[in-house]
Amino acid sequence: MSANANSMQAANLDTVGLVFDLDTFAVHDGPGIRLAVYLKGCPLHCQWCHSPESQRPEPELILARERCVGCGACVAVCPQGAQRLEDGQRTLDRALCRACGRCVEVCVSGALALRGYSMQAREVVERAQRLQPFFAHSGGGVTLTGGEVTMQPDFAEAVLAGCQAAGIHTALETTGACSWSVLERLAAHADLLLYDLKLMDDSAHRRWVGASNRQILENAARLADYNVQIRVPLIPGITDTDANMGAIVQFMRAAGLRSIALLPYNAAAGAKYEWLDQPYQIEGTPQSLEELERLLGMARDAGLEARIS
Repeated sequence: MSANANSMQAANLDTVGLVFDLDTFAVHDGPGIRLAVYLKGCPLHCQWCHSPESQRPEPELILARERCVGCGACVAVCPQGAQRLEDGQRTLDRALCRACGRCVEVCVSGALALRGYSMQAREVVERAQRLQPFFAHSGGGVTLTGGEVTMQPDFAEAVLAGCQAAGIHTALETTGACSWSVLERLAAHADLLLYDLKLMDDSAHRRWVGASNRQILENAARLADYNVQIRVPLIPGITDTDANMGAIVQFMRAAGLRSIALLPYNAAAGAKYEWLDQPYQIEGTPQSLEELERLLGMARDAGLEARIS
């Protein structure tokens, strides 16, 4: 049976998933111009997460207070009384909010938005097919990212298999925080794996990421025969240290992993935490060009294919 036939057999395009965003012109999530599909839900809680709205596995409301014009329309329609406007102060009681979306419908300033909505795998594949001319011209395709894609394995498999059957390049971005059986199942339909490694020390991983890295490293060590790129988010003073980078490079060499991409720190995530009424506790500035080149040199000196993403 051909690869496309196998993919079509695995593609139950009626499968429903929870998505929080679609980017139809993504250029940082694999080769070429891509359709990036952001899935909701993640078992990890990285303190620097660039998409904190991705972590909870259900829809949630975001509030950009700087856009609020104080019209009070949301207060009038909220059935739970979660929206409040008192003495000119805009508040949202998240304990009461059910993310029903009624306030979003009447918000004229765009201060309110829902993150998380249901889609059928068929809808994603059909959208990808409409973008095929852009993929063909740029060498692009579809990337499933998150959140953590492996939390929705049926939906992810259906999308990946459906895209492969349509001749569309597929990429899977994952933290590897899942069972090997799930990762292996999805990897079978991914032309490229983008695999996050953050911290090699387990105690540091527990502190900053909220979970052990044991399963993550065990899964990574089994990927040498796949088309995989290790991705390292460079968080100042946490993941970008010589000790951590050296340990990642050593691990990759031992596991037979040869490709690594370094992701420079981006402080823009802080605004998203305000939208969710959460603190952003990471301090630091993006790495200098000299620092990035030095870290690249560490990887290249070890024989790895290294680049800045």
